[in-house]
Amino acid sequence: MRALAVALALAVLGGLAGSAGAAPSALSVTVVGIEPGPYSATVRWAVSTPASVVVEYGLTDEYGVWSRRVISGRDRAGRSALAVLEPARDYTFRIVARAGRARAQATGSLKTAPQPLWVGARVTPRALTVAGQPFFPRMVWQQCPWAFPMSLEAGVNLFMGTACGGVDSQLAGLRGRALSVTSVDSRRDGPGVIGFHHLDEADAQLGRPEDLPLLAASKTSRRPTFLTLTNHFFSAAAPLPQGRGMYAGMIERAEIIGFNLYPLQIWCRRDTLRAVYEAQRELVELARGKPTYQWIEAGPMSVCAGLDPSPAIVRAETWLAIVGGARGIGWFPDNWTGPIQEEIGRLSREIVSLAPALLGEEGDAAVAPSDSPVRAGVRRSNGATYVIAVNSWINPANVRISVPGLKATSLRVFGEKRTLRVRNGAIVDSLRGLRVRIYVADPPGV
Repeated sequence: MRALAVALALAVLGGLAGSAGAAPSALSVTVVGIEPGPYSATVRWAVSTPASVVVEYGLTDEYGVWSRRVISGRDRAGRSALAVLEPARDYTFRIVARAGRARAQATGSLKTAPQPLWVGARVTPRALTVAGQPFFPRMVWQQCPWAFPMSLEAGVNLFMGTACGGVDSQLAGLRGRALSVTSVDSRRDGPGVIGFHHLDEADAQLGRPEDLPLLAASKTSRRPTFLTLTNHFFSAAAPLPQGRGMYAGMIERAEIIGFNLYPLQIWCRRDTLRAVYEAQRELVELARGKPTYQWIEAGPMSVCAGLDPSPAIVRAETWLAIVGGARGIGWFPDNWTGPIQEEIGRLSREIVSLAPALLGEEGDAAVAPSDSPVRAGVRRSNGATYVIAVNSWINPANVRISVPGLKATSLRVFGEKRTLRVRNGAIVDSLRGLRVRIYVADPPGV
């Protein structure tokens, strides 16, 4: 164990690249050390003169999120916490120090610790937390172990339900590389198990809240309860015979609430992708502060011929759900074509890079014109503002997105290495069909 710890430390320190950026000689910053955990890390640094310090980090040199600002101590040293990381991931970071008008930076990299076999989870009003850190689940449903490598490669980090051998087979197949949620019927715990799920689509199969078991809250059990509903709670969907009055009672019996909609594969309509966003908004309201998730159609379901989801559809639906307030995403069915798997991998990398922001505070956005197919949402984290826009239709759309309180004069377009001017507190842009854009306003003073 000691040899392993030493090897890990050397590997981490070997990844440092402590170079001072272009800055006045009066100010410099250096990386002193890194303390990586599985879900967070601490970067220790030193400055040549008292300064305020913030760390920008992500999976690439585009970074994407920031730590809280820290003021150096009398010894001109300090530490910054990098939150909402994922196990066994390579991250890169940039330390930015400021003292008056002087600015200096140093860069580095780290690898987080492996996934612990036993870990606790809880639910807050904003997110599922694992090992005390907000966690954005990316899920598949009842996948057989032979398909695990495909999902793990695509970035799936939570396997809900079991198949092809049950819980023992699932845990043996994952070998600590991802987390599991098992059925409330068995309540089987084990390495990597963080919670239990109710009967799938219980609103259609049971119809009575009292038929769902009421489990201990995760604050005491450290095993939250998941509930996946049909889309019949949604005002644009036909209600079930039991009516919509049952949903409040069902939601009381779980801590994380999700649903499926599948506009192409179940509704058989191309013109209803916006419902992914609209239904998500309604579920957020219905859940009353509990974190929510949505299952996204990622393959044919033998219902609607000729309407198989494309990578662009999977991408647009995923981000529409997130814009609508989803704090977790699942892709169903669990076996994908090569292009769909590549897109899910791309989505996973983006979500990992931006997870601290996606799980952050929600803001308001107004889209014009009023009949625009574009849906937009705002997130704020450690002083940065993120505006996410999705064109829910196949034709291009010009859009104006007004964000109250947005003071930035320009925004970075994440993933495109370009900037966009802000005009009178609004974003004016043109989005191709099904295009997703993420606009980022850096924290003030960075």
